[in-house]
Amino acid sequence: MRTMHVLGYLRDRLGYIATFVGAGLLAAAVIRLDLHLSGAVLRSGGLAYSWLLGLLCLALWLACDYRREVRFLRHLAAIDQNKSVDELGVLPEAGTLQQRLFARAWAHLYGRLRGELSAEQARGRQQIELISQWAHHMKTPVAVIDLELQKARHREWPEEVRAVLASIQEETERLRHSLQMLLNMVRLEEFAADFRVEPVDLVALVRQVVNEHKRTFITHRVYPRIELPDPEALPPELLVVESDAKWLRFVLEQLVSNAVKYAAETDREGRVCFRFHRMEAETILEVADNGIGIPPEDLGRVFDPFFTGINGRAHPQATGMGLYLARQTCQRLGHRLQIESVRGEGTRASIIFPDSRTLFTGLHPSLTKR
Repeated sequence: MRTMHVLGYLRDRLGYIATFVGAGLLAAAVIRLDLHLSGAVLRSGGLAYSWLLGLLCLALWLACDYRREVRFLRHLAAIDQNKSVDELGVLPEAGTLQQRLFARAWAHLYGRLRGELSAEQARGRQQIELISQWAHHMKTPVAVIDLELQKARHREWPEEVRAVLASIQEETERLRHSLQMLLNMVRLEEFAADFRVEPVDLVALVRQVVNEHKRTFITHRVYPRIELPDPEALPPELLVVESDAKWLRFVLEQLVSNAVKYAAETDREGRVCFRFHRMEAETILEVADNGIGIPPEDLGRVFDPFFTGINGRAHPQATGMGLYLARQTCQRLGHRLQIESVRGEGTRASIIFPDSRTLFTGLHPSLTKR
């Protein structure tokens, strides 16, 4: 790296060096011509000695100038995108007029950028707060509607009215799910403020999610199945992982929602299987369905925000945000989320929990830097 800096510096000073050499040659030619016209002779040794002194002076000047420039240049060369904005705003002390002018322009640019960034962050926080408040306020009428529907189910109604109530109940569940997704998307921006690592029993968590969504399973005629592993092959203690129970449940709910949505068919029963595996130093929770599957051309984009693909066009309620939020959450938790699918046979989503040496090994950098 040091050699690259020296070569780069000399390359930028080629004009100075060429001018010095050219001036030296011209001066030598003029002196020899003048001496020749006057009948005197300049010996070659004296000329070579003069040239050597001139080159030595040039080398000393270049060395001193390089020392003035190198610290500033090395700092600029070491700047990368991983540094924070505040770190980028600090420059070493300027040693030349050019460096002082550059540092002054840099300071003006940094000050303006910092001001605009602060204003944009304030606007973003205000928008997030407004969206969060709106979502919380919307949850109250949704809860009231659900309560009234529960009361209405205990009364005797004509079949047409029951069908309408069931449709309203389904739309209410969908609205509740969308509001919860919106709130989680807002909270994801401040993940570290709503994060707690604790031991999580994967089997208990799966059972809890299945029980909470049993109405959804029944409505769509999709039947869940929890396949418990052989205790000798996979001891129960390995099914307890370090994670955040609330956020991990959110990820699991997104996978279950997708599995139910695409496994539901009018001509057959849908199935969602929960399996547990152990591979090398990783515990794997698998959610597999027997639905329509994902086309190969869409499989590489299922984690992109707002991407719904071919399957999403057949389901107007698809937002394209579920898997995106699920992967973002897993990345912050230090887990991995993988999707495998065969068109017409089903989809398999796997949450992979690496064995951590410490509590925070593998966590997203946004958590460990705070």
